[in-house]
Amino acid sequence: MQYRKLGRKGIDVSIIGLGAEYLEHAPLDTIVSVVNTALDEGVNYIDLFMASPDVRDNFGIALKDRRHRVMIAGHLGSTLKNGQPDRTRDKAACEHYFNDLLARLQTDYIDVLMLFFVDKADDYDKVFSPGGLLELALRLKKEGKARIIGMSSHRVPIALKAVDSGYIDVLMFPINPAIDTLPGDIEVEAVWQASTYRQSRPETDSTTSRRELYHACAARGVAVVAMKPYAAGWLFNKKNPSGIILTPVQCLSYALSQPGVCTTVPGCRTVNEMRAALAYLEATSEEKDYSAIDTNSIWKLQGSCMYCNHCLPCPVSIDIGTVTRLTDTARYAGNSLAATQYESLPVTASACTECGVCVERCPFNVDVITNIKQAVTIFGR
Repeated sequence: MQYRKLGRKGIDVSIIGLGAEYLEHAPLDTIVSVVNTALDEGVNYIDLFMASPDVRDNFGIALKDRRHRVMIAGHLGSTLKNGQPDRTRDKAACEHYFNDLLARLQTDYIDVLMLFFVDKADDYDKVFSPGGLLELALRLKKEGKARIIGMSSHRVPIALKAVDSGYIDVLMFPINPAIDTLPGDIEVEAVWQASTYRQSRPETDSTTSRRELYHACAARGVAVVAMKPYAAGWLFNKKNPSGIILTPVQCLSYALSQPGVCTTVPGCRTVNEMRAALAYLEATSEEKDYSAIDTNSIWKLQGSCMYCNHCLPCPVSIDIGTVTRLTDTARYAGNSLAATQYESLPVTASACTECGVCVERCPFNVDVITNIKQAVTIFGR
């Protein structure tokens, strides 16, 4: 397993996590098998947002005696209404379901407590205002029942507002090549409508706003948990409305290439699906190559660095993708964290000889040499 730091918290988190959504109605033996497969390969992050008692009980059994080996993300505001999933901001109900989660998981704390599904401005104000869910989350953290506070969202403006607030250390956000073609403020329901992908829009409308969010997270040390990396499985279906077809490994490679991302939480129904995600760890660079997305008519990223490092190897061993990512973070956010990470690189941009090999290799027609020169200008070497 490969691990990254959970943002400014500095905790090691596996780059492949487990999203439990599709296991909600699975039998106990399936959940136990999937969890065992994940943990045996070093997975240490599980997102469990569902309020259903059965799935909570089953995960409690599956994690028995191994709770200490995994970080669990629970969601404050995810409840049930008449047996169906519901979202509420009623603090009493939220605390009841939170305590229920602790009891059913047979634990006395949750590692990451997410403010659940905050997508609208008025809802954000309700959650973050005095007396709102944030207040409850802070109390639970003070009581030792929650260790880290995060938020799940699907819209860039709201997510960015939360990141800028300083209250959250983790942002759970959808990242995949299909949704990244869409405007950053699009409502989640529209993501799954075919007509959405037929609308014309400025080339930078979607990518710029989402990229700014990712860089803001990286600059502020807010860990990004990439949800929906497969776009709910759409990206495996040739008939999906985005027209983008990729493998699980390519999808995970795309998500993990984005600034600020520390882990992904692909939804896995079976052991085979869990293994398909874990295959990323042993995949070749060719298998991880997601440059095929640029052949799609709605994907217009020519000239934009995707940090994929298909331009490597560099004759002087510059990690071009990382250098460009840190440069972009510094340009967007202007912070010292990017500079600190840049200084730790074994080879910096000033070593560039402008040979042009990287430009020839780049599948997105990026002016790599100009980007490298910008790094020298920004970081001084």
